[in-house]
Amino acid sequence: MDETILTEIGLSANESKLYLALLEAGISTAGEIAKKSHVHRTNTYDSLQRLVEKGLVNYIERDQTKYYEAAPPKDILRYVKEKEEK
Repeated sequence: MDETILTEIGLSANESKLYLALLEAGISTAGEIAKKSHVHRTNTYDSLQRLVEKGLVNYIERDQTKYYEAAPPKDILRYVKEKEEK
């Protein structure tokens, strides 16, 4: 999957970078994903929240730390279909 494709379907550049970094890394904290994606940590939290709202990222909270995980790429198709229906 390519960052350009993700921005074409409506994700921001930061959201695209974070989603791809999460796909590659697996379950990670926001700090780990910020380093891997080269997105400033402050922007990482905002973008991760938007990805959660879009259903493309999930998280669990353990010991007061959130661990994020990318939804499977097939969920992007669901996101695009929902967006088209609106």
